[in-house]
Amino acid sequence: MNREGWLSRLAGLPLPHAPVIVDGGANKGNVAARLLAAFPQARVEAFEPQTRLVRKLAKRFAGDVRVRAHALALGEAETTLPLAVMNRPTLSSLLPPTGIHGKYAGEALAVTDTEQVAVARLDTVLACADVIKLDLQGYELPALRGATKLLPGVSVVVAEAALAPLYAGQALLPELEAFLEGFGFRLDGIYDFFRNGGGRIVSGDALFRRV
Repeated sequence: MNREGWLSRLAGLPLPHAPVIVDGGANKGNVAARLLAAFPQARVEAFEPQTRLVRKLAKRFAGDVRVRAHALALGEAETTLPLAVMNRPTLSSLLPPTGIHGKYAGEALAVTDTEQVAVARLDTVLACADVIKLDLQGYELPALRGATKLLPGVSVVVAEAALAPLYAGQALLPELEAFLEGFGFRLDGIYDFFRNGGGRIVSGDALFRRV
């Protein structure tokens, strides 16, 4: 499946020539690299809390002044929280995995470690942003609540959104939509649908544009 379908949409939207793009949940930097391919003049602020992954992220973009790696999770308060590290690292979350096992039916998913990670409000780390992309395994809404001072200046938000709970306490798509509507955003489209073993759509990447 071709992932990051939202990126094609983003590339067609009116953005500054050199946008500031937040990559929340940057992992090893694959999405950051695609963002730079689409926006060569962009500055990417990449956030990844897992120690092993953020080291790979920093090494990958060492010497590239367009990318700054932050060893931080994003949330609504400055704190330290336990990160449940999965044997599939991209599924690691600050929330306990529950329905994630149903999403990836047949895979032997398990929490293999717990890592204490620093959590920061995005609006205390950055002064501005044009695009915010969040792939935080259920922690998207707390991260947005920690970006309220930035959101009035943001043009586009891309957030992984679930239609059924995958992690305990996760906000679903309607909650994300309602929150962002309060800051002048409209749901533009949902990309890269993921269907579970039963064929049900359980998640996708929601792109919100400023009205």
